[in-house]
Amino acid sequence: MTNEMTFEETPDVPPTSTIGEAWSNLLHNPSQFIRYWNYKGAILSGVLRAPIFFVTYLLGKESLKLALGAAFAQFIFRFFFAGISGALIQAFRRVEPAWKALLTILMLVPLVSHLFEFAVQFAFAHFTGTNDHTDEAIVRSICVSIISALFTLFIMRRNVMIVGEAESKSLLHDIMRLPLLIFEFCAFIPNEISAMIRREAFLSAVLSFAGFGVFAQMLVWAVTNKPFWTYKGGRTMPFLQYWGIDGIILLIIAVALSSLVFKARRQR
Repeated sequence: MTNEMTFEETPDVPPTSTIGEAWSNLLHNPSQFIRYWNYKGAILSGVLRAPIFFVTYLLGKESLKLALGAAFAQFIFRFFFAGISGALIQAFRRVEPAWKALLTILMLVPLVSHLFEFAVQFAFAHFTGTNDHTDEAIVRSICVSIISALFTLFIMRRNVMIVGEAESKSLLHDIMRLPLLIFEFCAFIPNEISAMIRREAFLSAVLSFAGFGVFAQMLVWAVTNKPFWTYKGGRTMPFLQYWGIDGIILLIIAVALSSLVFKARRQR
């Protein structure tokens, strides 16, 4: 029998919990935010987010000194907050079904995170007397937060980037596992759609393609601040100029590759 990749936990993970049990444990034991403060996420998040503000300020014609200052302010904020958000995600990593944990995390982490982030960066812009590039940088940072929250839950359910538990490993060990997990994360949606097609759940597959197209359109639009791309110096291609179409085409290719890999494994 061939094992398909799922968003579920690996077999050695302890018993699961309901979303209510996870919330109850969190509310009755708030000390776990300190006990499970995630230094791994703190380091990686700071390193990942600071360049967003650095580049945004440089593109906004600010000096190198101010760009570095904005990046440093973001690094400090992310270092402390990512440790807390990492503890929050870890508290929900064993929740079943997984979509309830995912929904909770996507509602809480980006909302709380970017309210504080906006305050920090707005204060920096105010006290330095620079042009306020906060809105543009925050939008890009929100896009990173959405992907980051999805990926963090995905890998924590596989005992990576967790702290304070029996399954915890060193930061170096977790970093060495990340390349393969990044590949599996990217392959998750194509694998799921490929499985839908094999089950003849064609409506679900079509809706998944459409949903991914909308998501791709909004994500790339937010990052580039352009609703569409152009071809050959500005000559747009009718009906093929939007980012979402690109996303759907890439997803179709990925699903086709996933189906070929599945078929090759079945023939072994």
